[in-house]
Amino acid sequence: MRRPLYDQLAPYYELIEGRDWRREIKLIVSILKHHGSHTVVDLGCGTGYHARALAKIGFNAIGVDISEPNIQLARIKAREENVHPRFVIGSYYDYRPHERVDAALCLNWSIPTRNDELHRFLVNTQSMLRAGGLLILDYERISDIVREDLRKPIVSSWSLDGLKIVRVSLGQLASNVLYSRDVYLLFPKRKHAKPPDEVTRYRADPRPDSVKVYVDSSYVRFFSMPELRQFAKQAGFQLINNYVLPRNGYKRNYSVLKKLARR
Repeated sequence: MRRPLYDQLAPYYELIEGRDWRREIKLIVSILKHHGSHTVVDLGCGTGYHARALAKIGFNAIGVDISEPNIQLARIKAREENVHPRFVIGSYYDYRPHERVDAALCLNWSIPTRNDELHRFLVNTQSMLRAGGLLILDYERISDIVREDLRKPIVSSWSLDGLKIVRVSLGQLASNVLYSRDVYLLFPKRKHAKPPDEVTRYRADPRPDSVKVYVDSSYVRFFSMPELRQFAKQAGFQLINNYVLPRNGYKRNYSVLKKLARR
């Protein structure tokens, strides 16, 4: 995968995501403990935050992602934090753990946007779970779309170790899928800056510490609850609960799907 967000920007992924990571982990842990889950696979794990956090608490965690830079960084972070989840480069369409697990996660709106691919994902996830196992996924409801934000530039910024990251996003809605075009600008901290003379001040800046620009695209599908229930049923799940957490003025839903014993 060569998307900038999962490649050149991987070191800043957890910062850029802007999630309330601790609150999210608290919710996930409460769900897992309530259902007696011990082994968890995070499908589309990114740089592995959830798998690392769960491993710290004592869960047997596996993180799976198709981005090699993400998995490499996840392994580095795990070593730095002295935790031992397992990280695997792979696709959630066909990944199978050696043994069935108690629960699976698919977060950060990582679920597919097309009906056939969503069904394929759910069926494969169902096959890796024990009877009664859980799938926790996040999404936004169609009814929560903030339509006044569509086709309007949204500017966000972050600071890290002297680096300033600025993102300008423009979203468009096609049916129930939000297409976002994102431009990331990385401004390094300028060292030993000197005023230019009257010749160099009008030239392009050739120095290696100049601004870096990356263009990224993302697709997020919005769901209604009846629609999500129907997809779950078709793949051998039952939607048993739905939780909501705020995120930067929006609402993020966390649905808990339980594998039906008969499948």
